[in-house]
Formats: sequence, C-alpha cells, structure tokens
Amino acid sequence: MIRIDPPRFDEPQRLLSSLPNEDEVENIILEGADLQHEDLHSREFRGCIFRRCNLSGADLRRAGFVDVIFDHCDLSSARLENAVTFRCVFDTCRLTGADMIHTLLRQTRLKDCKADYLNLAHAKTDHALFEDSNLQETAFESVTLRHAAFDGCDLTRSTIHMTPLKGVDLRTCTLTALRVDVYDLRGLVVNPLQAAELAQLLGLVVK
Repeated sequence: MIRIDPPRFDEPQRLLSSLPNEDEVENIILEGADLQHEDLHSREFRGCIFRRCNLSGADLRRAGFVDVIFDHCDLSSARLENAVTFRCVFDTCRLTGADMIHTLLRQTRLKDCKADYLNLAHAKTDHALFEDSNLQETAFESVTLRHAAFDGCDLTRSTIHMTPLKGVDLRTCTLTALRVDVYDLRGLVVNPLQAAELAQLLGLVVK
C-alpha cells in the first residue's frame, strides 16, 4: 500500500480571513472562506491549509498546489484542468462533478472524500492514494495510473477506458456495475468475488 505522508510545512502559517490577491500564496491558513466560482486559475499555493472553505465551481485551471491541505472543503464542480498537486491532501472534501482533466496528482491523497462524477480524463498519478472515498460514476479515461493505490473506495458504475490497470489493487473496493474495457483489466488485482463479477460484465458464464 502506498503511504502518503502529510505535507511538510517549513514555515508557520498565518491565519487569514480572505485570500490575498496575489499570484503566489504561501504559508496561510484560510478558514471558512467563500471562494465559490472564484477565478483562481494559474495561481500558485504553497504550504497552505484550506479549512472548511467553499470552492465549489471555482476556476482552478493550471493552478499549482504544493504542500497543501484541503480540510472539509467543498470543491464540487470545481475546474482543475491541467492543475498540479504535489504532496497534497484532500481530507473529507466534496469533489462531486469536479473536472480534473489533464491534472497531475503527485504524492496526493484523497481521504474520506465524496468524489462521485469526478472527471479524471487524461489525468496522471504519481504515488496517489484514494482512500475510503466515494468514486461512484467517476470517469477514468486515458488516465496514467503510476503508483496509484485504492483502499476502501466505491467505484460503482465508474467508467474505465484506455486506462491500463496492471498492478492496481482493487480488492478492498466496490466494483458494482463497473464499465471497463477488457484490455484494461490485464494485471488488475481483485478478489475471487470481484473476479466473478467482472467475468459477468465481460459476458463470461461462471459455474
């Protein structure tokens, strides 16, 4: 199992009530801020903590996040296309319908998140951990899963297309009505019950 350590904070954070109007923001704690539909594209965030912030529908395209914690935040329908996360944690966040197209998730952890209808098309992972999260109807299309781990996630009705699963372990996950290409299944690690379920999806009759 991949272990994602908490972000490293080299400097103490300042507690702010609103987001500074700066292209690069470092070492702040933003608590309870309403950033719904805010234009934050191409902004850089380092060593920051977003706690109970509303980022639903926010424009975070091409934004960069290094050593950032999102704690109980709402990022539903947020636009994260071409964003980069490095040593980041999404802890108990809502990511319903968020767009992570072409996003790079590097040493990033999603823990206890509601991320149904998440769009990960053309995304790339590098040591990413999806843990105890709702990933129902998530779109994994042309995703590069490099050192990705899934633990206790619900992938019901998710779509996996042109996304090789070799070496990915889904034994603790729910795969009900998974939509997946047969070629992507090569090398996938599942338990016997999951194997029988996937066989039915592929039209096999297991007796």
